[in-house]
Amino acid sequence: MDDRHDDRPDTRPESLPIPSGAEPINAQITAAAPVGPTPVGPDPVLERLDRLSDLLLRRIDRLEERVRSLEQDNGEIINLLIAVKAGLEEASGDLIAQLEDAEDAAEGDEVNEDGAEDGPLFETPCGPTMLH
Repeated sequence: MDDRHDDRPDTRPESLPIPSGAEPINAQITAAAPVGPTPVGPDPVLERLDRLSDLLLRRIDRLEERVRSLEQDNGEIINLLIAVKAGLEEASGDLIAQLEDAEDAAEGDEVNEDGAEDGPLFETPCGPTMLH
């Protein structure tokens, strides 16, 4: 531990005593205020705070209005997407039905009067053939 004596002058400013909290807030402020005539008229700081509060409330109102508008737009977009999905499902069902009808018609054409299929294995060659 250092036992040396500090000979430097104390340069710290004197601080005001900490209030116990029993005094009203206004009394604490006026105790620290300089002595002199009290200003007449509204406090400019309070006026500025009022203006800023009003400005903030107007901005919040505009933001809330914009959010409501976006929510409405999103609802409309969701409804359109649901309608598009239903239309695509209906169209794909129609295309599948047409494809099945076309396959059934193609199978009916492949069977001739004898009941034999005209596939690639049953073709009769036409034209000259080379026999070895």
